[in-house]
Amino acid sequence: MVTPPFSSCPSLEVPVHTRLQADLKAAMLAKNATLTGVLRMAVAAYRNEAVAKGLGPQGVLSDADAVAVLKRMVKSREDSVEQFTKGGYVDRAQAEQGEIEILKTYLPAMLEGPQLEAAVKAAITQTGAQTKKDMGQVMKALQAAHGSAFDGKAASQLVQSLLN
Repeated sequence: MVTPPFSSCPSLEVPVHTRLQADLKAAMLAKNATLTGVLRMAVAAYRNEAVAKGLGPQGVLSDADAVAVLKRMVKSREDSVEQFTKGGYVDRAQAEQGEIEILKTYLPAMLEGPQLEAAVKAAITQTGAQTKKDMGQVMKALQAAHGSAFDGKAASQLVQSLLN
């Protein structure tokens, strides 16, 4: 896998759109067809979202909206990997997996494992949740505290297992 230039410096607080544009330019100059293709799709999805929000093709989305666009792209590719694998198209599944890895470099670090469990337990304590009926409150508290830095599906499964 190839790491895009800005993505190798996570300490830089560069807006997602700026990183995408700069990394696309670098990939084009390096004649890296795979990376160029993925980044072109990401920039196009970003622009489409900007147009859909009424900002125009040159509009700048908030980083939260940009991350949401990238998450949708990753989710779409994960579904494709599953379908290609079921269909026996291993090479296509591997190509999609490579695209996922590239796109994930633009997403914020995700809460996983013990960190996610600690965050869920804190949200349960904060909301005073007792049963699965309180799951919505827990998920709202988790969203408020951590934004999009967690996998909603994994978090909901964890909440269900921790609540009676």
